[in-house]
Amino acid sequence: MGLEGLYIPLIIAGTAVSAYSAYESGQQAKRDAKAQQELAERNALLKERQAKAELERGQEESRRIREFGEEVAGTQQVAFAKGGVLTTTGTPAIVKERTEADILADAEQVLQDALLAESFRLSEAENLRFGGRIAKARGAAAARGAKFAAAGSILSGIGTAAYLGSTLKSPGTKDLFAGSTPQAKATYLRY
Repeated sequence: MGLEGLYIPLIIAGTAVSAYSAYESGQQAKRDAKAQQELAERNALLKERQAKAELERGQEESRRIREFGEEVAGTQQVAFAKGGVLTTTGTPAIVKERTEADILADAEQVLQDALLAESFRLSEAENLRFGGRIAKARGAAAARGAKFAAAGSILSGIGTAAYLGSTLKSPGTKDLFAGSTPQAKATYLRY
């Protein structure tokens, strides 16, 4: 038929395309993983900024509560003094102490909540970074696997081409493939 001369070049071309496709697939997986890691890092930085903002907000709110407490204590002192009541003993002293304690407890609770929120955001940031590292590792593994797949395609193609080349040169080959289509012959030789 005259197509026998195309078998080996077609096998080699198919092998090259298959190997290149496997290699590029691995490289794309690696690029995708790098993009995922970069996104995770940006999101982690955002979580760290949120953590800092939450802590600063809590510290500021706690400071305002303490200032308010000082104002309330001053107002109570003035009110007691106007009434001629001593605030160092008895009920006025207890009222003053409880008011100060309640305000300090509120300020401390706000600060503790802010520290907890900060800790949570920092934990989220670390989880995002960890996910980014995992994505990068997966991408690198996919790239390595694709290189092996490409190498396997090349070796398989070389083996098939070598076998076909030796078969076409050996006596009796024409009878083996007599009446076969080129596709059937190539499929037979591939396996």
